[in-house]
Amino acid sequence: MKKKILAAVLCMAMTSSLMIGCGESKEESSGGSGSSGKVEIEFVQVKREAAESYTKLIEAFEEKYPDIVIKQNVVPDAQEVLMTRASSDSLPDMMNHWPTDAQFVQFEDEGLLLDLSEKDYMKNIDSKYLDSVTAKDGKIYMAPYNVNFMGIYYNKDKFDEAGYTMPTKWDDLIALAEEIKEKGETPFLLPNKDSWVVSQLWQNIESRNLGSHDEVYEKMNSGEESFSTIPEYKDAVEKMIQLLDYSEEDSLALGYDQAVNDFANGEGWMFIQGSWTLPSFLSANPDFNVEFTILPNESGKPIAVESADTGFCVNAKIADDEEKMEAIDKFLSFALSPEGAQIYTDNDKSPSCVTGVTVDVPQFQPFFDYVEANGFEADGAYPPTGFEDTKRGKIQNVLIDKDVDAFLQEMTNDWNQAVADSE
Repeated sequence: MKKKILAAVLCMAMTSSLMIGCGESKEESSGGSGSSGKVEIEFVQVKREAAESYTKLIEAFEEKYPDIVIKQNVVPDAQEVLMTRASSDSLPDMMNHWPTDAQFVQFEDEGLLLDLSEKDYMKNIDSKYLDSVTAKDGKIYMAPYNVNFMGIYYNKDKFDEAGYTMPTKWDDLIALAEEIKEKGETPFLLPNKDSWVVSQLWQNIESRNLGSHDEVYEKMNSGEESFSTIPEYKDAVEKMIQLLDYSEEDSLALGYDQAVNDFANGEGWMFIQGSWTLPSFLSANPDFNVEFTILPNESGKPIAVESADTGFCVNAKIADDEEKMEAIDKFLSFALSPEGAQIYTDNDKSPSCVTGVTVDVPQFQPFFDYVEANGFEADGAYPPTGFEDTKRGKIQNVLIDKDVDAFLQEMTNDWNQAVADSE
């Protein structure tokens, strides 16, 4: 059934295939050994904000192995591109992906990805992250690479000048936002123009009370619970709507990239996002004095959640190409070594799934201090295939009509439909 699903999206994704053709040169798409005699590996990278960090890693690798070229391919709408290429049986040699993303799970289920379980370099990865990406068949189709977590950024200079500290209770956060608003300034920059940002905002808020979603999703999959019956989901949507009173005038007109640049250059006081945004802030303004900590909840004891962010995957067909397989094994052996992973972490500012890698990111210290004092939960749960895309297509509507109950019922119906479609 899964193969049929992929075939069915081919026509729908034709625009993405045209985009690939515009984005690649003949040299980039040739693969194998080029005219220079070097082995070329195409690496499609879905996390565009990490492109510079991967470039640093690749440059270090190619210094050691000048006979191998890793061509990082960063394209708009990378997941559409990957779906199109999967439909035409032309996935790239190597890619990265999110372990909880429905598309990755679909590729995994369809046998499109290489089993990495027995590769020696997988031993360098912390076992708890390997456990979180282990498939239903007990195999591992992804080498998890870095860790992410959600929370709230705040302009340290503004907070220090005003004598503020970041609260851990939601009501205190709103009281602080009210005080900032009375100054005639913008408490929160909310780039709600991008639906993925709104989707993550919902998750950021509800996770502070729900924590890991493993048991929650299991109950929702069985029909025992739903978005309408779990109060934390409704509470989180109501909080999203509440934040609109303390954001820019039209948050639905502000895109993520613009908001990152604006915040890094002094606009707004707080920015609710994930750890992955820090490199973008520092790229926009290397002198930006920003800190990051846990997002408050009602009790003052919000749950910290960490999860594997992205990881390396290999096209299953590469197993039949000895030359490419050897080149990819060399690259992953380097990338997943403490030396290679340290290069990535130093640039990406994210903790590593690889043991022996240290992370020195002062901007994250308040979050790390909170985790050290209160612990964290590891989240490896994922929604049913297709649900996230459906949610992102609708989630901005609730910020407009503010009909929370209708939205939750619609999300429940969409979840149940996605569960039925995946059976």
